[in-house]
Amino acid sequence: MEATAVSLTRTVLDGVLGSAGTAMADEAALLLGVRREVGFIRSELQMMQSFLRVQSSATRWGADGGGCRDTVRTCVKQVRDLACDLEDCLLDFTLHASRSRWLRWGPGLAARHRVAGRIRGLKATVVELNQRNERYNVFAAASHHGATPGEEQHGHADDDYPRAQLAPGSERQDIERAGEMDDLVRLVNKMGDAWVVSVWGMGGMGKSSLVRMLYNDMALIDGFDGRAWVTVPHQLESADEVERRLRKQLGVARDRSVRAWLEENRCLVVVDDVSSHEEWELISRCLPANGPTGSRVVVTTRRDDVARQCAGDVRENVYELKPLEDEEARKLFCQKVYKDAGYKLMDDMMEQASRILERCRGLPLAIATIGGLLANRPKTSREWMDLRKHLGSELESDRDIKRVITSSYDGLPYHLKCCFLYLSIFPENHEIRLTRLLRRWIAEGYITKPRDMSVEELGRRYYNELISRSMIQPSENARASMAVERCRVHGVVLQIILSQSIEENQLFIMDKHCNEAPQGNIRHLVVTRWKKNEKMASLNLSQVRSLTIFGRCPVSLISSKLHFLRVLDLEDTLELENDDLKHIGELHHLRYLGLRKTNISRLPSSLENLRFLETLDVQDTKVTQLPVGITKLEKLCHLVGGVNFAKDLAGKTRKNKEAGKCNGDPFETVADLVTGCYGYKQVEPSCSCCTCEFSVTAPERIEKLRNLQVLGVVHIARGSKVAKNLGELTSLRRLGVDVDATEEVGKDLCSSISRLVHLERLEVRSRSLEFLKEAKKAEEMPPKHLLSLRLCGRLGNLPGWMDRLKDLAKVKLIQTQLKQVDVEVMGKLRNLTLLALWEESFAEKMLCFGEGTFPKLKLLYIEGMENIESIQIKDGALAVLEKLEVKKCVNLDDSKEGLSLVLVLQNLNELVLTSCGDKPKLEKELQKQISGFKKRPKFITGKSIVSRS
Repeated sequence: MEATAVSLTRTVLDGVLGSAGTAMADEAALLLGVRREVGFIRSELQMMQSFLRVQSSATRWGADGGGCRDTVRTCVKQVRDLACDLEDCLLDFTLHASRSRWLRWGPGLAARHRVAGRIRGLKATVVELNQRNERYNVFAAASHHGATPGEEQHGHADDDYPRAQLAPGSERQDIERAGEMDDLVRLVNKMGDAWVVSVWGMGGMGKSSLVRMLYNDMALIDGFDGRAWVTVPHQLESADEVERRLRKQLGVARDRSVRAWLEENRCLVVVDDVSSHEEWELISRCLPANGPTGSRVVVTTRRDDVARQCAGDVRENVYELKPLEDEEARKLFCQKVYKDAGYKLMDDMMEQASRILERCRGLPLAIATIGGLLANRPKTSREWMDLRKHLGSELESDRDIKRVITSSYDGLPYHLKCCFLYLSIFPENHEIRLTRLLRRWIAEGYITKPRDMSVEELGRRYYNELISRSMIQPSENARASMAVERCRVHGVVLQIILSQSIEENQLFIMDKHCNEAPQGNIRHLVVTRWKKNEKMASLNLSQVRSLTIFGRCPVSLISSKLHFLRVLDLEDTLELENDDLKHIGELHHLRYLGLRKTNISRLPSSLENLRFLETLDVQDTKVTQLPVGITKLEKLCHLVGGVNFAKDLAGKTRKNKEAGKCNGDPFETVADLVTGCYGYKQVEPSCSCCTCEFSVTAPERIEKLRNLQVLGVVHIARGSKVAKNLGELTSLRRLGVDVDATEEVGKDLCSSISRLVHLERLEVRSRSLEFLKEAKKAEEMPPKHLLSLRLCGRLGNLPGWMDRLKDLAKVKLIQTQLKQVDVEVMGKLRNLTLLALWEESFAEKMLCFGEGTFPKLKLLYIEGMENIESIQIKDGALAVLEKLEVKKCVNLDDSKEGLSLVLVLQNLNELVLTSCGDKPKLEKELQKQISGFKKRPKFITGKSIVSRS
C-alpha cells in the first residue's frame, strides 16, 4: 500500500515547502535563531519530494515486491509522519511569525523557545531518518526494485476476470444483458463516417463482459472479414505493442502496415481498457482515420471524456454501461449462490439478499463476488446477515474485485489520490455536496494555487476528473445536462479503500461499535452514531487535522486540545448547542468551519481570532448576526448564511405565513413576510415570531474582506453603507442579498453589482425588486457573464438588461409576477438550461412556450402557480427538455388544454404532475401522448409512478 502513503506524503510536503519558503518564515527563522535548521529541513524535504515522486509512479497496490517493498513502505510511512510533524511545527512557526514583535517580549519568549527547540529536534529526526534509510539501503533498493512494466501490466486487471481468463470466448456468462447487447449491436451496425463505438462505466460494471458477448456473437461476426481483441498494456509508451498484437491476430504480413490492411478489409477490432487521452492518441496511429470498408472499432474505458474522444465526439456513439436493475441483480446473485438465476428465495433470505444487493448498488462484479463468497457457506439468513456486517473485510480479501478497484486507483495522477481517499471520511450512501468537498480539500492543502485559475476552479476540475474516471458517482438526482453538484462513493469501493485510508491517511472513525483509542497518530477524526453524553475513550487530539461529526457531538470534544485543527465540519450535527463552540477562538489554524443545518443561533466573539479561516458556513441555522470582529478575518473566502433559496425558502416562508401573528396581522405574501422581518412593516422587536431566519445581517466595513468569493445571503438594512461598499469586493463570484430597498440603497446595490466583474451567481431578495429595472446604462448592468440569477420579490416585468445575459444558464424566480412577454424574453436566452417558476412568479392564466424558444432548456419547474389554468407548448419549443415538473397548480384545466402538446418533447426523461388536484382526464391524455415516445419517460403523478418501458 505504499502508493497511498506516497501520494499523501507528497501532498503534505507540498504544503510544508510552501510554508517554509515564505519571506515571513525566513524573518521568523532569523528571529528564532533557527535559520540554518529551517534551510536544512527545506532542502531535505525537497529531496524526499523527488524520491516520493518516483515512488508514486513506480508502485502499485497489487504488485508483489517482497521484502524490498516492505522496506520502502515503512520508509514512506516514516517520511509521511515526519512531514506531518514538520508541517504542524511550521504552522505554529508561521502563526508566531505573523506576530514577530510579540515574540521579542513577555509571553512570546516562551513560545519562541518552544518553537525553536522543536525545529531543532525535528532537524535531528530528519538526520536520523536519512541515516536509517542509508543503513538499510532503502533508496537504492527502491530504485532497483520498482514495479516493472510486466508487474504493472499484471496488476491492471480486467473488469470481471483475472488475466488468465481473458481469452475472448473462454469464459461463461453469468448474466443476460439482452437489452444492452441489442443497443450495442445496433451501434456497431450503424453506417456512417464515425466508426468507433465507446463503451464506458466504472470498474466492475461488466464492460469487457458485454463487449466479449458482442465479439463472440456469430450473427454479427459473420459480416466481418476478421476480428481482433487487444487489451491495452499499462503503461503504454508507444503504439508498437498494440500494432504487434493486431498484426498477429489479423494475420497481417510483416511488409504491410496494420492501418493499410484495415482500410482494405472489413474487420471488428476491440480495444479494451483505454485509460487516458494519451493512450488513445498512440493506439489510433494503428487505425484508419475512418472506416471506408465498414470496419468497426469498439473501445472500453472507465472515463467518459476518453470515451468521447475515442468516438470522435459523436455523442450517440458513446454507450454508458449503467448499474443492473433490481431484477437483473437478483438473478445474477442467485446464479452465483445457487447456480440458478430463477431460484425463489424465502422471505427471510430475500430480506437479507435485498440488503446485500442494496450495498452493491447494481455493480455486477460486486454481486458476483459476494455471491461467490456465499455459494460455499450455510444458506441461512443469519449467515447472510453476518456477511453483510463484515462486508468490507470480505471484499478486501477477494483478489478479483480488489484488483479492479486498486488498478483504478493506481491510474490516478498523484494529486488526485489524496482527494479520492479523503472521501472515505463520509459514510456509505452519503451524498456529498460539491462545495463542501471542494472547500475542505482547499483547507487541507490538497489543491495548490495555480497561476491561471482560482483554487476552487482547479478543485472543480479535480472533482470532474474523478467523476469522469468513474471513481465517484454523480448523485441519483444529477443529470448529465447539468453540473453535478452532489456525488457519492460506490459502497463497494468505499469498503475496500476505507481500511487503507485508516492506515495511510491516519483516519479514525469512532462510533458506538468502536470506542478504543488507536495506537498511532490521528490526523482525521470522524465521530458517528454517538450519544451526546456518552463517555469517549481518551484520545490524543493534538495532531488532528479534521474533525467531522455525523449525528451527535460528544460533550467537550471541541476543545483547545485540537490545536492543529484545520477543518471542523459539524454540518447536520444533532443537538449542537451554542456552548459547544465556546473554544472555537482557540483553534488558531482553523480554515473551514461548517455549521450548516444545525441549531446554532449565536457565534462566539472569539471567532475573530481565527485569522486563517477561509470558510464560514452557517446556512440554514438560526444565526442572524455575525460577531463584530468578523471583518478581521482577512483570509475569509466563503461566508455563507441565511436560508437556502428555492423550495427551502418558499416552504419556510409559507409555513411562517400561515402561523404569522405579528401585531395580530398575518403577512399577506411570502415577500411581505421576508421583508416584514426587516423593517418594511412596523413590527415590535419583542415579537418573537418575527425574528428573521432568512439571512444574516451584513457587517459594516465588509469591504475589508477583500478575499471573499462567496457571500450570502446577507441582509442590507435601510441607511446601511454595505450596498455601496460591496462593489469593492471584486473577487466575488457568488452574491446573495436581502434588501430593504429604498431608492438610495437600490441604486447603490446596482452600482456595486456592475463592478463585480467576476460575478457568476446573483441572488436578490426584496419586497420590491423595481430598483433592478432602473439601470439604463451599460455600466449599470450586471456582469454580462452571469451564469445564475435568483430573484425573490415583486418585479412585474423583467429588467431591460435581461436579454444581454447570453451566458445565463439558470434562472429561479419567486413572487416576481411576470407576464407572458417576459417568458418570451427568457426563451431567447441561448444558454439557459434550467428555469424554475415558483410561488406566484407568473401572473397570467395561460403560460405559453412559443415555437423556437428555450433551445437549450433541460429542466423546467413550475410550482405554486394557483392562477395558471393552461400550459401550452408549441411545436419546436423546448427542443431538448429532459424534465418537466408541474406542482401545486390546482386550477390547471382537467383536459388536454391543461398541459398541451407534450408529445413534441421527444427528449423528455421525466414528467411530474403532482399536488394539482384531481386531474384524471389530463393524466390520461399525458399518458397517451408519452406512450408514443421512442424511449418512454417516467411519468409521476400524485397516485402512481409509471416507469419507463
